[in-house]
Amino acid sequence: MPARLLLMLALLLAAFAMAARPAAAEQVLVVDGDSVERTKDPFVPSRADIDLGPEPRGRPAPAWTSGRGASAVSGAIRRAARAGSISRSSAAAYRRTYRRAISTLRRLKGARRRELGYVVGSLERIALARRLSPTRMRPLFLQLRRNGGYWGSRPFPAAGDQVTFRGSELLFQYFPGRGLQIHPLSNFKKANLLHGACGRGGGTAKPVCGARPPGPRRGAPCRPGRLRKLLDEMSALGVKRGRFVAWEYLFEFGGGSPPWMSGMAQATGIVALGRASQLLDRPDYRTTAGQALGAFETRAPIGVRTRGPLGGIHYLQYSFAPRLYIFNAFFQSLIGLRDYGRLADDGRAISLFDSAEPEARREVAHSDVGDWSRYSFRGRESTQEYHELLREVLQGLGRRIGEPYCAAATRYRGYQTDPPRIMYRGPGEARKGRLTRLRFSLSKLSVVEVTVVKGKRLAMRKLVTLRRGRRAVLWRPRSRGDFRVRIAAKELRTGRSLRGRHSASIAVR
Repeated sequence: MPARLLLMLALLLAAFAMAARPAAAEQVLVVDGDSVERTKDPFVPSRADIDLGPEPRGRPAPAWTSGRGASAVSGAIRRAARAGSISRSSAAAYRRTYRRAISTLRRLKGARRRELGYVVGSLERIALARRLSPTRMRPLFLQLRRNGGYWGSRPFPAAGDQVTFRGSELLFQYFPGRGLQIHPLSNFKKANLLHGACGRGGGTAKPVCGARPPGPRRGAPCRPGRLRKLLDEMSALGVKRGRFVAWEYLFEFGGGSPPWMSGMAQATGIVALGRASQLLDRPDYRTTAGQALGAFETRAPIGVRTRGPLGGIHYLQYSFAPRLYIFNAFFQSLIGLRDYGRLADDGRAISLFDSAEPEARREVAHSDVGDWSRYSFRGRESTQEYHELLREVLQGLGRRIGEPYCAAATRYRGYQTDPPRIMYRGPGEARKGRLTRLRFSLSKLSVVEVTVVKGKRLAMRKLVTLRRGRRAVLWRPRSRGDFRVRIAAKELRTGRSLRGRHSASIAVR
């Protein structure tokens, strides 16, 4: 058998073997007493799945400063205990957690001091703003306790590392300069992965909108106990925010001061609770999910409802940014509302979906720049990762309700896989010594090489980066005769070797 054929066969067998493997588990740092072990867990979501998005421009993360913050924290605990909003034992535990964190902080130096100091400072600033409510104390003091115990001597994590503590299912994520933070989206994505492993992930449905619906990670065992533990912990961390329950982010992000919330994380939590309610026969989870729907009825910055750029209802990724319309986050929120409404037969959730879907339908066209997608309305173009995420979300909406989402998903897939189309547009003749515009059309952002040859002699070569549309390069012929114009394009965004070519003759008189 020829060597080339053997090589091709080996590559095919390797590709088949990779396709047959279970989906790779993600890494997580497990803290157990004084030890920290990096392990793999099939239920930990990938970093791409829980990315909050490019951070909007804003103030840098503030550092901790001692002072009036301690009195504000103490006063908030005292008032809540006197009102009976928290028990005396909880009040004592909160005070103890705070004192221990301050004691640890005072003996730390450098980066460890900055990380724990930020978490302490966030708590104190919330207290100074008189926003340290009884239900908000639970997540804030839990976060403070975990950070106070971690930064004293545990190994320094890498940016984006997810961390869990033995005996708990909660995931924390390390945000450099902001310590270990409770990440609601990560925890609810984990809940959905745990649910999917128990055989109700929907992966056996017929292909619709160009692909089969995603199922659970292959090979992941059903762990109903872990799912129950995680959602019990997350339910306890829900905060009364206005008239609804929310899962908040407790760190400064892009100019948004804590606490703030995300419509995408909220909707993911609602559907995770609804699914687990059925699987585990826990009607209280559905009650909590119903209490969380109010976020989509309440205007920002308390809730995530706002007037969309095209006049309809839009649900926000960041409650503090009412004019930042992020496509993938809005569409994912709609998927969560629709799925929960269907599985729980909840007319309120279905109404929230129906009221905002017309705005999403109109926004789809504005996410398309002709050869790629935008990240947000009238915003910058997506990175490769966000383009793929938007395509997947549009495909998910398309599977549920059809057009225009299926067409957009198919089109965006083509932007990733179709080679650039380039065609010479003229002229067919030129004059010796005169500048000539060699015109061509280009279908997508590419590096374009234009060469002109006469026989085997190179007369001109130019390499330029150009966007889609009608383009041209200048050439001044130095001699008469028949020349050949060759143009080639290599697209820039996907990292694949996608190329287009065209050539034509030009006569110089």
